[in-house]
Amino acid sequence: MELKQVGEKTYYIPGRTNIGIFMTSEDHVCLIDTGSMGDGEKIDELISGRGWKIDYIINTHTHIDHLGGNAYLMQKYGIPAYCTEFDMAFAHYSDLEAAYMNGGKPASKLRRIFAHPGKIGFQAIEKNRLAGIEWRPLPGHTFGMIGVKTSDDVWFLADSYLSCEYIQNHRFGYLCDVGQYLETLVLIKTLEGRLFIPSHGIAEETITETADRNIENVAGLLTDIKEICRDFASLDKILQGMYERLGMRANVANHALLSSTVKSYLTYLEDEKELECKFIDQIMMWKAVSCK
Repeated sequence: MELKQVGEKTYYIPGRTNIGIFMTSEDHVCLIDTGSMGDGEKIDELISGRGWKIDYIINTHTHIDHLGGNAYLMQKYGIPAYCTEFDMAFAHYSDLEAAYMNGGKPASKLRRIFAHPGKIGFQAIEKNRLAGIEWRPLPGHTFGMIGVKTSDDVWFLADSYLSCEYIQNHRFGYLCDVGQYLETLVLIKTLEGRLFIPSHGIAEETITETADRNIENVAGLLTDIKEICRDFASLDKILQGMYERLGMRANVANHALLSSTVKSYLTYLEDEKELECKFIDQIMMWKAVSCK
């Protein structure tokens, strides 16, 4: 792990999940996310090597690749972690995220992949004032995700958008609410800041073009689904078509992520009156309204 300074008091650790660091005092810091399982020890080594102490953690949301280091750091130093009340439910209950994605009790492999640390000291960010820190709700990827701004005008924008490089190679991103995600993409274009850092991707001084690319990408995925639904199609048929169009490999984790997200796209399209659903031979089928 390496440390990059991007403001007088603001640093981040680039990686598969970018980890933010903000100086709360001369030798104390807070962390913004903690990466994946096993990253806690590496973060600890880097922070303690500088003679710094950790005051608390802010989790932009509670997906496992954003709080993987929480348990180690919270238990070692007796520090709290802050997230929104909505996302806290997923952090507190190990099987809840996997069950939500699965639509029922998840298989054992899903429970292992998405296992959360449980009730280890999370607190609601809504009920706490953190000096030098601002935050904004950025729902869509999760119900309670936030973006965090430091006093150096540096934004940590979590998974509110995909990097342009990612979109070139992987068009799919997990969503729980397509409508809210599109609203978030419009919102982040209006944010004032000196630097914008996503959880997965490179830091940018402006994100208008990147946000627009994401809006276009969502529009493309909506078009893909409507094309698959030229004739009535079941969810399995739609998923099969999306696997092919996205070039995704079918496995337990990908299936949970894709099927949950596709359901969110279907809901959005039905709400927009671009899809209709109908039961045919006891199977729920979907068809694009414009293709009647």
